[in-house]
Amino acid sequence: MRKPLIACALLAAVALGCATYTGRMTATRDLYYRGAYEDALGSLDELLAGAGENDRSLYLLERGKVNLAAGRYDSAIVDLQAAERRFREIEGTVSVTGQLKSYVFHEGFDDYQPGEHEKILINAYLMLAYWLTGDMEGAYVERNRTITRLNQFLDGVPLEKRRRLEVPFARYLAALLYETEGRAEDARIEYDIVREIAPGAAPAAVNPHVRELVVFVEAGRAPVKVSTEIRGMFRKDGGLLFGTFDVGDREPLVVNTAWGAGFDDLTLGKWFTFSFPRYERQPYDSSCCAVVVDGIEAGRAALLDDVGETAVAALEQDMGKILLRSAIRSTLKLALQNQGKRRKSELTWQGMLGKVLSSVEKADTRSWQTLPAAILVYRLEVGEEQHEVSLAGGVDLPARAVDIRAEAGKKRVVFFSGAR
Repeated sequence: MRKPLIACALLAAVALGCATYTGRMTATRDLYYRGAYEDALGSLDELLAGAGENDRSLYLLERGKVNLAAGRYDSAIVDLQAAERRFREIEGTVSVTGQLKSYVFHEGFDDYQPGEHEKILINAYLMLAYWLTGDMEGAYVERNRTITRLNQFLDGVPLEKRRRLEVPFARYLAALLYETEGRAEDARIEYDIVREIAPGAAPAAVNPHVRELVVFVEAGRAPVKVSTEIRGMFRKDGGLLFGTFDVGDREPLVVNTAWGAGFDDLTLGKWFTFSFPRYERQPYDSSCCAVVVDGIEAGRAALLDDVGETAVAALEQDMGKILLRSAIRSTLKLALQNQGKRRKSELTWQGMLGKVLSSVEKADTRSWQTLPAAILVYRLEVGEEQHEVSLAGGVDLPARAVDIRAEAGKKRVVFFSGAR
């Protein structure tokens, strides 16, 4: 009797923690996209106070991003750096406790590890935050780190895949900073890469001596991860274990596990279902992005970075690895249930435990919720004076006053975040 009670207690304990990250972030995300930054920050403070270690760094990313949107650039730097520091600590390491929990329950019990494109965006936002505080040395350091990480990430990636995985926003910011240093050739190299992906966004020419306003607009909501059901099957061939996965919209994906041992005969060669994450793109209205300078509409911002498409491409790149982990976890739980069926005397606890663990199985749907669907850019040459910059088209975001009383060649960046 005691073992069934343990299984039931386990189910109850796990159920208490089953609220998804997306669900916990719903109210905060809505505040952010209404431009209610201070309320969103208050909500994030509460979420951080009750966060487990596995989610804490992700909440710091969210708060850093909202601080950046609110113009609290020093606070944004503190939060983004704290999150990045933690991600560096766990990069390439294995948390035994987190791994154990992720295999017993589901992936969400392990530390959140951002995709490579998200790590690049962290550096890009830090670059922008330092620039907006006036700390150009800090901005240059982040610029160099961003370019290094971009090049390492994309080295050897085929061109057709590289275009979807690029982060043009980071490239463009880096190019602008090269211009502020008078390094026209370095700027041109980065703009050329941007032009391949977003031809309407890259400037026609590089001229470090022109005084310009450069307006970045984040539009729409990032794709949201949701859980979907996937069919899978394991089989042995030549002593090796292969996983075949029916992902729905393409040919079945076959993954060589490079592993020959283990697995119950009752589970081999039989289809089973398990939970897997996928992105749902969120619609947005790009007509919101008319840029108004000193009360006059100057023009419309051009698409620079389809952040949503990059997120989808990054998940596809990691699909085999995530599928394999999820499928192995589900198969082990299935094998536990099969053991209970084989050994009638222990059915009451083994079968129940297997069912309990399977019932709490779900995909890891955590994602950086305050990222945009897209980033747009508009730039124009201006005089040496203060300008007020705003957006037209039903966007309720505060105008930005920009003082450009500076030497010729100065670039001033204006950043709008949260436009729906």
